[in-house]
Amino acid sequence: MVEAGYAKLESNLIRHYMAQRPSLSQDDVRRIASLMLAEDSRARKAAVRPMGSAAFVAAQVRYIPIWTWAVQVLIVALMVALARASSSMVDAKLAVGILSASSVLVGVPTVQVSKRHGMAELEYSCRNNIASILLARLIILGCSSSLVVAAMVAVTARALELSAFTVALWACPPFFCTCAGSLAVLRKAPPSSASALCAVWSAACSIVLAALAAFLPSMYEDASLAIWGCAAVAALVWLAREVALTFRTALAGFDLFIPHRAMTGC
Repeated sequence: MVEAGYAKLESNLIRHYMAQRPSLSQDDVRRIASLMLAEDSRARKAAVRPMGSAAFVAAQVRYIPIWTWAVQVLIVALMVALARASSSMVDAKLAVGILSASSVLVGVPTVQVSKRHGMAELEYSCRNNIASILLARLIILGCSSSLVVAAMVAVTARALELSAFTVALWACPPFFCTCAGSLAVLRKAPPSSASALCAVWSAACSIVLAALAAFLPSMYEDASLAIWGCAAVAALVWLAREVALTFRTALAGFDLFIPHRAMTGC
């Protein structure tokens, strides 16, 4: 009885879907086959066409989430509001440093998206493997974050009637330090906790800036620009080292790029 019921159900399903299948003439079949051949030819030509480095980086822009750009615009807008409303020059200088450090967090989810979603092993088998994809993401997010910082520097410099170079010296050290520290965290920490640890590192950088503004307000005076310049250079060197180490780790393979998953097998 059960087998007869299943047979009847299968027969009814076949009849149902056969009734929905459109009838095609020979001309329709030939037209569809011709379109399929044309698409196959186009895909084969696109597959063998070499893509330059600049074109590859540009192609990765469409994979950056829209909210990333939206948050970056909001950060700049917040700096504009703070620069215009602030009655203290020290507060405005502190704000540009903290927001510069905070802007780094916007790109963290995108940089570690392959790890977080377990796609790194698959991407290693692609023609443009994960090392190329990671480098492209770092270039895109590095450029966009730098534009955000540049816009905040320009707004702050105009509001405080200072040179842009002077304001940049206050913004760059926390920005570079947060970038370098976040890359170190993303390289070493498990994907499940990396974003939270990056947020903690960014908060720590902001707390240090706030402490300097509270206890050493003279650090934001013109006489201390040489110190800020040295700090910016040191932080930039650290950032360059972390970028190189991150890229080298990605090139080294899955076992080193994601050691936690490689050891556990999950």
